Amino acid sequence: MRSIVYIALLLLVSVALRECCTLIAVGKDATVDGSVLLAHTDDAGGTASDVRMVRVPAQDHPEGAKRAVYAIDDGYPRVVTHERGPNYAPKEGEALSKPLGHIPQVKHTFGYFDQNYGLTNDQGVSIAETTGAAKTVGWPVSEPYGHCLFNIAELSKVALERCATARCAIQTMGDLAVKYGFYSPENGSPSNPDYGDNAEVLAISDTKGEVWVFHVMTGENNASAVWAAQRVPDDGLLAAPNTFVIRELDLHDHDNYMASPNVEGLALKMGWWSPKQGKFDFSKAYENDAPIPVVPLYDGRRMWRIYDLVAPSLKLNPDWGYMIRPGGPSYPFAVRPDKKVGPRDIMVILRDYYEGTKFDLTKGLAAGPFGSPVRYDGDRGLSGPNGDKGAWERPISIFRALYSHVMQTRLHMPKGMATVMWFGLDAPHGTVYVPFYNGQRAVPDCYLEGMQSKFNPKSAYWAFNFLNNWQQLMWGIIHPEVEVEQRRLEDEGFALQKELDATAATHDPEERLRHIEKRQRAFAEHVVEEWWAFCWRVVAKYNNGYITTGEKKGQVRIPGYPVWWLKKAGYDKYPHGEWIKPVPSPKSEGEVEAQSKALRVRRQASPVITLAYSALVVSGVASILVVARAASKRGEESRLAYAPLE
Repeated sequence: MRSIVYIALLLLVSVALRECCTLIAVGKDATVDGSVLLAHTDDAGGTASDVRMVRVPAQDHPEGAKRAVYAIDDGYPRVVTHERGPNYAPKEGEALSKPLGHIPQVKHTFGYFDQNYGLTNDQGVSIAETTGAAKTVGWPVSEPYGHCLFNIAELSKVALERCATARCAIQTMGDLAVKYGFYSPENGSPSNPDYGDNAEVLAISDTKGEVWVFHVMTGENNASAVWAAQRVPDDGLLAAPNTFVIRELDLHDHDNYMASPNVEGLALKMGWWSPKQGKFDFSKAYENDAPIPVVPLYDGRRMWRIYDLVAPSLKLNPDWGYMIRPGGPSYPFAVRPDKKVGPRDIMVILRDYYEGTKFDLTKGLAAGPFGSPVRYDGDRGLSGPNGDKGAWERPISIFRALYSHVMQTRLHMPKGMATVMWFGLDAPHGTVYVPFYNGQRAVPDCYLEGMQSKFNPKSAYWAFNFLNNWQQLMWGIIHPEVEVEQRRLEDEGFALQKELDATAATHDPEERLRHIEKRQRAFAEHVVEEWWAFCWRVVAKYNNGYITTGEKKGQVRIPGYPVWWLKKAGYDKYPHGEWIKPVPSPKSEGEVEAQSKALRVRRQASPVITLAYSALVVSGVASILVVARAASKRGEESRLAYAPLE
């Protein structure tokens, strides 16, 4: 008998840290140019992933066609099929992926950029993602105990295939999830369910200027789904770092709220909400809110940082964490920025690691001698019996990021040019955001290359990954140079955007699109070539602990470790303990006895004898010199062997 799996307090304290992403959404009245902005960091790099960015072409389909639904998950390749264009077609040694099932296909599907999740389509609909945690779990139909067909990866792709507006995307994903069931690949098993990464949060934007946030989770009996959506205010900026953010739902306000028909019913049935408590609060009813400090701060610190960067006047408390506290302090659904923001402001946020705050990851012993903000995961055995102790601060820019993007959707541009996706591979602090136009039909080859287990100099991913790793050698010295190169190349990218935007009035859309594709491809390849050249300059300049700037004297120096770190490491306490002087090499018993006898004689000798001994030595040396001189005069070669005097 199927029964819904829900979480109790005992299970709450054993929730694993949510290891995934950060999401930002900005309304059109909060931006410098009236565009809407979305941002996403895909931080699930703790397992093998497909790092390629793929273009799925627009297609027409015959009447009665079926659309395959796949279990898109970790690993390479993401999917192998003939149905999604040449980039996903099988290559040598690759077998076709087996679908979980099928749904009816529509007559026409739009083209879109694809990664782990759908990115943006040729109609200007864009998506950003972050995982969340809910009180229900479900599993795919491929498991004997599974009843669900869709995970968020496939839902996002179907939405981009079929929709030209954010509302359409939300309704399409919600209806499919309810009808066919929603599951997360991170749900564990019925005997050991995972409540840490079992729900999803998306932000969706469109060319009408609307931005929405969408929550979805498994429904009753580990099947179906529950979902809700809320519109981001036009003058607002929303942050969702691995957490639900929708609170009270006003289902009579159709301009700003959407939800599944069962959104209140399941919570009422399970005892997670009652009308006596007032308006229905989605997050309070369904969020898996762990009552330990690690998880709320893992989410909440990033939320605070994003809001504090754009609206410091609010003076929000960084130590609240993000928990659903009845009547207690909590961060808002969205904030109004003190100043309007643009794509570059969001890039700065994505690269943040709390610099200049008391949480600055470039400071302290853990940052090492050169102030690195990178913190690799620790042994979870140090996390306390309930997982309630032991963690690093979780920054926005994290070493395990696979990619990140900033979607800039302009309301006044033709649809194929409306969205500029600023896309960067690997961790934001060491990537370059390159502009891609939503209508272009091809991806530069360097963004289609790359496997994590095989170094590939033709791959854009490997260019940025390599530099991100090399700069760990001397972060505080190397990273300022990285920032200069990022700025230079991204300035070129904004200049390219300005150039290409000027072609919007071109009467022939096909000619305009070909020009955009040609220029964008050339620029993307230029960036990767420039980045590799920068990598090799950095390799030559920083290695073996040296900084080498030339081949002349004085052009190689050792920066050395800073004094504070040397003291922390115990450098000034060396040697540790009493120093033991070297012992002479052992000799034979006869030699030892002879040396002992000679030593006793010397100790008993008078000063006169000592003087005589010294005179004898001088006389001997003089004699040797006389003999050598005579030998030289006779023209004979002479070698003198010198032995130490005893």
